Amino acid sequence: MIGKRFIISGMTLEIISDAGEKWETRNITTRETVFFDKKILDNAIRLGKAEETSDSDDQ
Repeated sequence: MIGKRFIISGMTLEIISDAGEKWETRNITTRETVFFDKKILDNAIRLGKAEETSDSDDQ
């Protein structure tokens, strides 16, 4: 999953590393680091609350 980008609640997040039980992500707009529990991100994807995006979608 490292390197993938997701849109969640209007934020575009890129997964930058695996931090144990959490994903370390970067908010592309603000360049802030955000940590997400892996289970929460998986549930958001499964429920359609988060969608994967590609680099070309951000341009």
